[in-house]
Amino acid sequence: MIWTAVIVICIMLTIGFSLGLHVATTLGLTALVVGLTLVGPVWDFFGAIPWATTSSVTIAVVPLFVLMGELMLRAGLTDDLYATLSRFMNKVPGGLLHTNILSCTMFSAISGSSLATATTIGSVALPVMKERGYNERLALGSIAAGGTLGILIPPSLILIVYGLVAEVSIAKLYVATLLPGLLMVIFFMLAIAVISKYSKTDSDAPAETYTLREKLSGLVDIIPVAALLTLIIGVIYGGVATPTEAAAFGATGAFLIALFKGRVSMAMLQETFLATSTTTAMLMFVLAAAFLLQFILGFVGLPRALSQWVLSFGLTQLQLILMMCLVFILLGMVLDSLPIVVAVVPIFLPLLEAQGIDLIWFGVLLVILIELGLITPPIGMNIFVLQGVRRRLYGEDNCGTMTDIFLGVLPFVVAMLVVLGLVIAFPGFSLWAVEAMR
Repeated sequence: MIWTAVIVICIMLTIGFSLGLHVATTLGLTALVVGLTLVGPVWDFFGAIPWATTSSVTIAVVPLFVLMGELMLRAGLTDDLYATLSRFMNKVPGGLLHTNILSCTMFSAISGSSLATATTIGSVALPVMKERGYNERLALGSIAAGGTLGILIPPSLILIVYGLVAEVSIAKLYVATLLPGLLMVIFFMLAIAVISKYSKTDSDAPAETYTLREKLSGLVDIIPVAALLTLIIGVIYGGVATPTEAAAFGATGAFLIALFKGRVSMAMLQETFLATSTTTAMLMFVLAAAFLLQFILGFVGLPRALSQWVLSFGLTQLQLILMMCLVFILLGMVLDSLPIVVAVVPIFLPLLEAQGIDLIWFGVLLVILIELGLITPPIGMNIFVLQGVRRRLYGEDNCGTMTDIFLGVLPFVVAMLVVLGLVIAFPGFSLWAVEAMR
């Protein structure tokens, strides 16, 4: 029965993704076909499980964080953010390349999405960098790599989904990713510094000079955002509020910031609520289908059988982790991040638990592996998104090929592999903050 389940799952997922069906549709149909083939009538489950999934109080964290991000996006914070950071970094070797990374870092904390981060920062940064004569490949590479921070730095939507699927604390996941996220930023900037030292990254034109007053005046635009994000993480870390309550604080604070900046209007609120509803509905649909498939797979015993089969090889914990890293890197090359988390992770959960691997730590590791998939061929989603931004900005005939972006991200791929190695070698690096919460 197990091999029959595996064959049916592979066939259904291949057909679904090949036809371009929505992730939730593919997962739901797979669960239905496997259930009808190996279990029997499963119609009752198809009503009860989606209801239990979407009616949970914990799930309210999704629309609230999405609402916060949409409010901040429409408050016009992106241009102000990039302009302010560029004033501080324009004289540093690498200049605006560092600004790209820092802007992506802060915007990641606003959007929680890698694709949104790469798209938004790319739209703002590319025209400026082209005007200043920066190396286009490195400019593109820094934005594509910086965009991956959108799913590592809280409030990450992928971390929320992983927490729900793995049934672990979202608050602890957020805290566990803080230091690895900052370490990733540091290594990205180190890569830029090394490249800038040994090669030409921008034009010979002198950088603009800003007075201290001009630099500090720009901070007025980003201090409220930084304060809000610090408050969200602070109340979660301090145990003052749950992630759902913190998300409510964030959405309220984002609305007040937009109101203070004079960006609130009926049209703006209509766009915000529509975008929030669309994104939330998509995520809820995916989660409901994922939990259906997870239930069916558990019913037929596939995760347990896979766990026992892998354990029969007598792999050490490190060997198992390295094997799983290879699997998720390969999956990241052909699948988007959401299908990996909702369709593949549940299969490996019993194996992780059997080996005594901390699921919080594995969540950090998983997100970094997914990040790698976002900027590696043949299907690096951030690469495709950034190429679309280039076409929109410069036209089809003047935007170059995706090869430019793939070459530009290579130094950052190396930096990500280094951080991945450090997280594997020193698990306590990401878990010490979680331990401090207890």
